[in-house]
Amino acid sequence: MRSTTARLIIVIAAMLIAIIIAVQVHWLNRTYAYERNEFNTSVLKAIRGVYEDLPLLYNSSIPLDSLAEKHTESTFLFRIDSIPPRDSLLTHLSTELEDFHVFTDYKVAVYNAGQRKYLYQDYVSADATKNNMDNVARLPEIKRNFNYVHIYFPNRNKYIIGEMKNWIYASVALLVVLISFSFAIYYFLKQKFLMEIQKDFINNVTHEFSTPLSVIDLSVDGLEKPSILTQPEKYEKYLMAIKYQSEYLKKHIGNLVSTVVAGNYHFGLLKSPVVPNNLLRKAVAQLEPLLAKKNGMVDWDIEINNYIIQADEENLYLALFNIINNAIKYSALPKIIIATSVRDNKYCISIKDNGAGIASSQIKNIFKKFYRVQNGNIHNVKGLGLGLYFAKKVIDGHKGNIIVNSIPEIGTEFRIEFPVNNV
Repeated sequence: MRSTTARLIIVIAAMLIAIIIAVQVHWLNRTYAYERNEFNTSVLKAIRGVYEDLPLLYNSSIPLDSLAEKHTESTFLFRIDSIPPRDSLLTHLSTELEDFHVFTDYKVAVYNAGQRKYLYQDYVSADATKNNMDNVARLPEIKRNFNYVHIYFPNRNKYIIGEMKNWIYASVALLVVLISFSFAIYYFLKQKFLMEIQKDFINNVTHEFSTPLSVIDLSVDGLEKPSILTQPEKYEKYLMAIKYQSEYLKKHIGNLVSTVVAGNYHFGLLKSPVVPNNLLRKAVAQLEPLLAKKNGMVDWDIEINNYIIQADEENLYLALFNIINNAIKYSALPKIIIATSVRDNKYCISIKDNGAGIASSQIKNIFKKFYRVQNGNIHNVKGLGLGLYFAKKVIDGHKGNIIVNSIPEIGTEFRIEFPVNNV
């Protein structure tokens, strides 16, 4: 499972979780609307019951819809012709509200239209609250040309939400499960990705080191034969093979160790006066056997003054070596163009090849640790996927910049720029 697939799975899982949460919020909203309507209906039924219990109207045939009024979400008014006794109204109203399962505090007041004032106000606590204190300010006068009973529910929203507690608990539990599941998926994919990186790395190391070791082993066997003393050409060939493969292994092991150190600690550079032209010539000389094996060539277009910059010679050499080595390895018949110049307060190094090239979609990844371009038969070339990562570390450490221009099947240019005054 590659990183692209892992990202796709994470995106799909995130979308599904978002949809589930959206549906849950939708149903919570619908449940709240339902409970709100149930509350209003229950209050109106309780008011109808009070009309049936007490002689409040001279004409009892008047429809309830024209008598009861929901003034606000928490306020109800219902018309009366005669003023009921205080205790009788409170007793019957509380009984009717309980019968219709409205268990929340309320304040009740009786308004006299002739006197234009409330005759009395009382606060009634629900049994569940155990609160008998009138903690609600006096009800404001709502001017009407008739007598009415004013009922106000100060904790209406809290009561309705309390009626939804099972839905809320279920939603919270679902949210916790979804979050835990999301972390589990993320952790699993992360571990899967790291395991694949480790597997690829081990496979690459095995492939990278097995061939040089086999060549060294065969060369040693050849040198152990008594007849080799009479064959100086073969003797020299075996020695050169051992030397080249040893240098090859040494450089890759050095790159690996340096990369691990650079990736975990501050990348320190020991700067001194360095001639980049000399480092480039040295790298090409070291790669001459590989270049000759592929009948390749290097064209030079370097500045003639052998400009000196302040740089870490060893690390900068390894970075340039890695880039030139890639230019040779990924070209069937290498033709490398190496150019240097100084302009606009920058020292510029250009390394062009005529190799397989890199797709534009992969250029942004080539400097990542252990990344190897997946294009055509490019994995037939040996490599750990560390060379360009290490090179980028070195160039960044020098406050430089590396630019890649590439056309598949045509070639690639690595352009390195160092700020002359800051190197």
